[in-house]
Amino acid sequence: MMRITPVRTLLTLLLVSLILWRAQAQTDPRYLVLFTDKANSSYSLEAPAEFLSEASISRRQKQDIPLHDSDLPVSEAYLDGVRSTGAKVIATTRWLNGALVEATSNQLAAIKTLSFFKEVVLNNPVAMGQEPGIARIASNTSSAATLDEIDYGKMRTQTLLLGADYFHQKGFMGQGMYIAVIDNGFSRIDQLSYFSQLFQENRILDTYDFIQRESNVYDKDSHGTNVLSTIAAYEPGLMVGIAPMANFALYRTENDAIESPYEEVTWLLAAERADSMGVDIISSSLGYSFFDGAFNTPDYNYVYQDMDGHTTIVSKAARWATRKGILVVNSAGNEGNSLWKYVVAPADVDSVLSVGATSTTRTYASFSSQGPNASGQMKPDLSAVGLGVYVGSNTGTGTAIASQGTSFSCPQIAGLSALVWQAYPFLKAQELISVLKNSGHLAEKPDNFLGYGVPDLHVVEQLIADSYGPLATEPTQGLSMMVAPNPVGSVLALKVPASFIGSIANADIIQANGISIQRTVISLNATTYLPIAELASGVYLLNVQIGHQQQVIRFVKL
Repeated sequence: MMRITPVRTLLTLLLVSLILWRAQAQTDPRYLVLFTDKANSSYSLEAPAEFLSEASISRRQKQDIPLHDSDLPVSEAYLDGVRSTGAKVIATTRWLNGALVEATSNQLAAIKTLSFFKEVVLNNPVAMGQEPGIARIASNTSSAATLDEIDYGKMRTQTLLLGADYFHQKGFMGQGMYIAVIDNGFSRIDQLSYFSQLFQENRILDTYDFIQRESNVYDKDSHGTNVLSTIAAYEPGLMVGIAPMANFALYRTENDAIESPYEEVTWLLAAERADSMGVDIISSSLGYSFFDGAFNTPDYNYVYQDMDGHTTIVSKAARWATRKGILVVNSAGNEGNSLWKYVVAPADVDSVLSVGATSTTRTYASFSSQGPNASGQMKPDLSAVGLGVYVGSNTGTGTAIASQGTSFSCPQIAGLSALVWQAYPFLKAQELISVLKNSGHLAEKPDNFLGYGVPDLHVVEQLIADSYGPLATEPTQGLSMMVAPNPVGSVLALKVPASFIGSIANADIIQANGISIQRTVISLNATTYLPIAELASGVYLLNVQIGHQQQVIRFVKL
């Protein structure tokens, strides 16, 4: 995992080894078993609400992404077949069409004879028995902040460098956006003052620990706490994150006691859960190349040629997530000074927004992993402050501490993406990546150290205005409405949040060339209907304006 460099004592390592040995002796190995198809499923793509949330379906519709067999749950009949061998099904994966199973060698042999069996990923176990509890480790963070600054506190420099304050002044702070943070735990965030508003407003919508398989993620390690603070901290004068008013899902997939391929599987499971919950963005400060202990072998370790965006389990998972319209933002890695040097998975995926690290003067931080990926694509894509970056601590009621790593530049870009998407919801995920990249300070001459450089929201606004015309001259003020279903038939159904029911709105339907072809003044109900039977089939934009607030929604007329 890419994180603050740990200091592990010999005693800690010996203790971890003993825990692992005992755990492995108690349970059978775990394997990722894939199936040939999804036959005999009780689910249908005609009824997606039975296995995907409304938000997940809406995300696909807004980006013109059709439902796919990969969205269907794994065949329950096949799972029953696996269980009939005596093996235990731990979890399932829709995207790869398989199951994580715990099995003896005889049970695994029986699974391989089943008619629907396809393969065992890696042809080896991905986990050896039960996972030990987290090994609490020290880190190299230091330099507690003072309280003599106002506004963004110690996060001021890193925030202003991205121009995030410019969008904050316009009222965009991530409201209505949904970000999943995948990490190693979020120690004590329910007790830290700079997260108090996050809890008061109930904006943590989902949590799960995929290592210990429980909902509590607050009693684990603190790397996720540090990461989350760069997005979600809100204590003016101490620190304010990039998108502090967003909603969050917090998932633990990483076990600091040992680096194993199992963590790639848990990342996959977390990403699928994030998809089904309807998140907009995944922020992941994790990456994989080499493993520990019994997994530190050629059967498991990767080589640079595997960093092609297609080979590793976690890269396949990240690629699937991007296909579902999720913006996946991932740390490039902290391998710049090592023999490895290059980006690690899943930062190698072409459609993933990979993030490197700079100093506060936008110069390259030497530890930041370099590109290209093994397919020759330039990586990273963007960069942000990762050297001399300030993050929230998990001690006491919380303070700001100096640290370093692409682990902390990544979530800043994730938060920045949330601001842009909130302001311009008609953008598709890959369009958003393009705009951000072209706003970078190295956009005219990108490289394999910092990619397109450090983005700037002042430039983003102008780029969108230039690229999308009059529809984007002013950002949307986050009305959080949606058109559902989308594509639309003869009547458009606009879903309206409770806070706007009864309001009078101007509703313009606009062609791709920017010309308004239907303008209506409407009184908003929970579901407001607009007749559009006379419109020709195609892509349109609905611009809803209430006073000085507006929202632009892309829809497809059948």
